[in-house]
Amino acid sequence: MIMTATQTSLRDAMYAMSLAKAVPDAELLDEFARLYPKYADALTEFAIELAIDSLMHRSDEEDVPADADAISSVVSRVMSQFENQLYERRQARAATPPARAATASVENPFAALDRQGFRSLASKLDVNNAFLSKLRDRTIEPISIPKAYCRHLAEEMDQDAEAMIAHLYGPQESVAAGRQLYKAEGKPTATARQSFEEAVKTSGLSEEQKRRLLSFQD
Repeated sequence: MIMTATQTSLRDAMYAMSLAKAVPDAELLDEFARLYPKYADALTEFAIELAIDSLMHRSDEEDVPADADAISSVVSRVMSQFENQLYERRQARAATPPARAATASVENPFAALDRQGFRSLASKLDVNNAFLSKLRDRTIEPISIPKAYCRHLAEEMDQDAEAMIAHLYGPQESVAAGRQLYKAEGKPTATARQSFEEAVKTSGLSEEQKRRLLSFQD
């Protein structure tokens, strides 16, 4: 059974975090905690465990003591530093003035496309309008989208790869695509996100288009 965003398990979120960085930092944890708020505490503990595990395997470094009590002290210090960094990041974000936060919203690279431009892009990417709309409206779980496809999409749209990834990870309520697109297709509303595979299989694509899209690997 394919998993939707609402069904994403803690195990899946942990796995995605471990793939994102070998040793998670406060910035990565903050991002995942915002994506999966109900797992924030568990993800925090998991990130700290990974950080400590990495430290304990650095046996060749002089600052890692062999004594059990000394190791416990090092672990406590790492946990404290990690949690302090996370707290500082969250405090800084909470203190951001609303007006400034609004201007810092992620730009939608599809916003400049008119109806013809949108259809032309779909043809260029060899997908249909339904699938491309899911990318535009951020209704696909971003973690499930292969990075190789993110890069491909960015190249075809002449966009920076990091900017494209930032768009895909943006909240659905921040979508700001051209008003002319939604006039005919309906005003966008936040819905449960699909996995990349599910989006491919439920967009009315041809078998060849599905095969090609699912062949993208990280």
